[in-house]
Amino acid sequence: MKFLPATKSNRWFIWMAVYGVFLWLLFILHRFVMMAHSLEATLLLRFALFSIILSGIVNALGWFGARLLWLITTTGIIIGSVIMLSYTYREMSGWEDLAGFLAFFFFTCGGFALGLLAEGIRLLVKQWPKA
Repeated sequence: MKFLPATKSNRWFIWMAVYGVFLWLLFILHRFVMMAHSLEATLLLRFALFSIILSGIVNALGWFGARLLWLITTTGIIIGSVIMLSYTYREMSGWEDLAGFLAFFFFTCGGFALGLLAEGIRLLVKQWPKA
């Protein structure tokens, strides 16, 4: 994972901002472009807040050195995004946006949980006494 910044590097804050903007644009693309809903300022702000919080959590943990957690959570976000965008074209009688967002949230939380597990295993192996 040499492409990630070093632990406690200030570049993580740039990554956090870019990550948040990409998530925000993804939600805008899904809701207002693909689903063709009318543009609402309050929903734009909610998407921005959600993106900032999600980006802040993932990248702050990366800043603390949980690079494996960052990678697995980001993979979960990418998979959830693809599934969320694929639900757009399913005929679900108006439930496409909710089902898509729930799939995104499920895979994001699943990626986060797997990342925590992987980081825990990595720390245990690192602390394991050498024979």
